[in-house]
Amino acid sequence: MCTLALYFKSFDDYPLVVAANRDEHYDRPSAPPALLNAAPAILAGRDLRAGGTWLGVNEYGVLAGILNRRSDGEPKPRPGTRSRGLLCLDVLAFKTAAEASRFVGAQPDDYQPFTLLCADANAAWSAYNQDGQIKTRALGPGLHVFSSAAEPDASSDKRDRAYVRFAGLAEDLNTDLAVGADRFLRLREVLGDHTLGDGSNDPRDAICMHGELSGTVSSSIVVYSPHARRLRTFFCSGAPCRNVYGHVMDLDLR
Repeated sequence: MCTLALYFKSFDDYPLVVAANRDEHYDRPSAPPALLNAAPAILAGRDLRAGGTWLGVNEYGVLAGILNRRSDGEPKPRPGTRSRGLLCLDVLAFKTAAEASRFVGAQPDDYQPFTLLCADANAAWSAYNQDGQIKTRALGPGLHVFSSAAEPDASSDKRDRAYVRFAGLAEDLNTDLAVGADRFLRLREVLGDHTLGDGSNDPRDAICMHGELSGTVSSSIVVYSPHARRLRTFFCSGAPCRNVYGHVMDLDLR
């Protein structure tokens, strides 16, 4: 994924809401979210080349998403590294976000640059690899926006613009009279945004990206309802600016 927004304890009755676009090469095959043959039960998309996932949830209410991090000035990619999507899938084997954090913090850095997000109704954290280590940090309540175009601790124009858009829409969603998780489909308004930064002509600067070889290939909105004991995933195959979130799946929680 290249843009991911987490609303952690931002909405009454919905402690976890995630909106994310996956940017990838058009010729990289993938499967939409489905129940994987795993214990615990996992609902996730699948990268059909390396076998991992970019975003998923499990029956204990743990959510995980991973972004490939691109950064100017870093050494050339190391050969023979493990797929980042497999690490995301590893995280979804745990019963709590806290347990998953301890696991990730103890792993060797055998990956290309990434930013990993994990959350449940009680805790949220992010992780990134740098200088041969995987570092984790706790996230407090509120809106957190991640982008592959930024260093973990640095600001970027893309991420800043996305944060403003997601924060502004949150105010409307908090007063929306629509009932249920479907009201969060309004997040499509931000996920389909094509605005570039001042003076930029790089399509990667847009939240919804359209390039010659790669671009936004899918989009997801995930909503956790403790009252219903359910995680609902809305999935859009293709760019959200011109496709609908027609693939809806629920995962009932233990």
